Amino acid sequence: MTLLSLQKAIGVPTAGSMRLSENRPYAVQLVIRTSRMFWVTKGVILRNVPITADRPTPRLAEWRYRFAVEGAPRWRGATGVGTLKYDSASGKHKAGDMVLAVQAKAQEVLKELAKGLTNPRTDTWNPEKGRYDSYKKYARNSVEQLKRFARL
Repeated sequence: MTLLSLQKAIGVPTAGSMRLSENRPYAVQLVIRTSRMFWVTKGVILRNVPITADRPTPRLAEWRYRFAVEGAPRWRGATGVGTLKYDSASGKHKAGDMVLAVQAKAQEVLKELAKGLTNPRTDTWNPEKGRYDSYKKYARNSVEQLKRFARL
């Protein structure tokens, strides 16, 4: 996985770090498939770096902490290939698919760690209702509503 600045790829190179917020809009993530990445179907993946890379949510920060402290040592040293125990969330990989052993072990460990997360997924989670309050049903706006939104 590589971070590449579009400014450096197609513009005049300038000094600066992608860690600085003013250079952030120019950063993209470039992932190039190698022969060892047999589970990847695309040759090159070019995408924007998510904002959570710099500013994680409380739940994501907790998840990364648990991942680093509790999870990673449990699958350290896994070599070879293994089979997945669960289906992937995206549905791309099914239980029983052959992947790297470290991926199979990581999936099992992370499923166990997910049960212990304490932070809600977002601040809008309502435990009494059992759903998020941020969901809205969107409809077309009338001309009067658009005029009011535009403050005309």
